[in-house]
Amino acid sequence: MEYDAVVFDMDGVLVERTPSWVFDEAATEALAAVGVDDPTDYEFHAVRTLNADPEAATEHFEAEHGVDFPALWSRRDELVTDKQATAVARDEKTTYEHAAAATELPVPTAVVSNNLQRAVETVLGAFDLVDRFETLHGLAPDLSEHDKRKPNPVYLEQAVEELGADDAVYVGDRPSDVAAAHNAGIDSAFVRRSFAADATFDDEPTYDVDSLAAFRDAIRGS
Repeated sequence: MEYDAVVFDMDGVLVERTPSWVFDEAATEALAAVGVDDPTDYEFHAVRTLNADPEAATEHFEAEHGVDFPALWSRRDELVTDKQATAVARDEKTTYEHAAAATELPVPTAVVSNNLQRAVETVLGAFDLVDRFETLHGLAPDLSEHDKRKPNPVYLEQAVEELGADDAVYVGDRPSDVAAAHNAGIDSAFVRRSFAADATFDDEPTYDVDSLAAFRDAIRGS
């Protein structure tokens, strides 16, 4: 095998994606806690997924409600983490069939996710996978972390450095994962799940596979 390290995304690669109700409930509860019981669509979705400019959202919530949006976002993040643990307990978020393939490689491995750090540790811990990886990187529950999401390669580069790797490959399930690998100057593998069957790329992945087992077999033969 030509690689000296493999880094994995978590959601959509090792475990199933988070159910949408997690984000819905987290947004609703975080807003209610600061007295916003009847949010506009803009307000709800700004808290649910931050599909708004962070500075604009901060100005909006301060002007309209006297609410500290960064503090609201941090509370939302904590709720998202707690509710993912509930989803795992309900078997609504579980490992993929071939997740064990990620632990069967003869090189150091890591996880880099756009999910929250505590959620990464909580979810992987529920499946006894934490100790299978050398290092884990997720986001802090802080609005400033928004710009560090992939395709920003900052945490991917940090993981590769921590692994002491000269030739790593990153495994993801979204075009942004492939872009992050490209931005970090390393190879990429795209696990083409059913929800991303029609995905296209600005930069093609090094591997385009339908499972982690297929990826494992591909790099074993490289």
